[in-house]
This record gives sequence, structure tokens and C-alpha cells, in this order.
Amino acid sequence: MNGTCAYMRPGESVLKDVRDGPLTQVFGGPVAKVLDQTLYVGSMEQTIRMLSESTGLTYKTVQKAVQRLEKLNLMEPARKVANAQTYRFNARKDLHELILWAENLKLGHSKR
Repeated sequence: MNGTCAYMRPGESVLKDVRDGPLTQVFGGPVAKVLDQTLYVGSMEQTIRMLSESTGLTYKTVQKAVQRLEKLNLMEPARKVANAQTYRFNARKDLHELILWAENLKLGHSKR
């Protein structure tokens, strides 16, 4: 084995952009990028537009990520504000443990 992962392209870093959160750095993709927002907003209600602005992802991409996170019970619809649906992260213990694990993995790689 040459030390690279089967799903990585040659020359691709294990960690993503350092400005990304720990889940995005470890897993990549829009779902991880949306989940990283739990570090900043906790269980505060967010609209798709708010998440789109804070992640830099398109509205449609965030919408799909939120749908996937709803199916995994990691997000849930909260209330409607005007005509916008708000969502709340289910900031449960297991979600916090996943974020801590990703953060520790990120820190371990940055020390090398």
C-alpha cells in the first residue's frame, strides 16, 4: 500500500481547506459543510438561505443537504418565519461526539 486512500486522487490532501470546519475537512461535501454549522449556531433556527450564505453553497445544494440530514434525524423543521421554513440541528450527544472526533483527527494531522 502506498499510503493513499482508494477514494483520493493523487496529490489530494487528506484535509481540505483549513478554513473549513472539522467535518468538512475529514469528510468533504455539502452535507458535512452544513453540519459544521452546528459549531457556530448549535440548535438555533436557521433557514436554507441563512445556511447558504454561511456555507457559501448554493440554495439548491443546501436544500438537498438539509433533506438528507432530516432523513438522518440530524436536522428537523422548526417554525415558519414569514414564508421561510426554519430548521434546527438536533445537537445531540452523538453529533457532538462526531464533531469532537473530526476535530481531534484534524488536529492530529496538523501536528505532522
